[in-house]
Amino acid sequence: MDRLSRKKLIERAVSGDTEAFSKLYEQIYKQLYYYALANLRNTEDAADAVQDAVLDGFAGIKTLRDWRAFDSWLFAILVAKIKQKQKENAERLACRDSVQNIDAVIKDTHEYERCEIVEEFAGLKEEERLCLTLSLIAGCRPKQISEITGINQSTVRSHISRGKKKLRKGLSE
Repeated sequence: MDRLSRKKLIERAVSGDTEAFSKLYEQIYKQLYYYALANLRNTEDAADAVQDAVLDGFAGIKTLRDWRAFDSWLFAILVAKIKQKQKENAERLACRDSVQNIDAVIKDTHEYERCEIVEEFAGLKEEERLCLTLSLIAGCRPKQISEITGINQSTVRSHISRGKKKLRKGLSE
């Protein structure tokens, strides 16, 4: 979709057009879901977090000031929902449950390798995991990640770099 069409669609959504909001949601759903899944490591929690974020987004769309910030704005809402879910689910999932739930993200690897990837990913600091998944799964740039998370842009780049380095090191051992 070109920029002008997207701008008009967002403007319609801001003015209360539910069909326009629905079309915008269709365009970004997979990114939202995979981001939530990578952070929550549970399909049901990921779907719930996305649903809650979208409902809050729909209810608060009139507060959106800049149409170009729609994706970042919705991701910021999702980040808050994920943090809320993580607080509710204090215990980490067992590796076998994680392997089952992360299949949508990690493809073409053996069960043992998926388990290793999930374990290494879970071992990252929360900020590293947050920045890395926004970068790799949602395709966000450091500036967008900074806007979504409130983390300084250079710190975002450091978290991404450190996270990748830790994953490489952990998986090579």
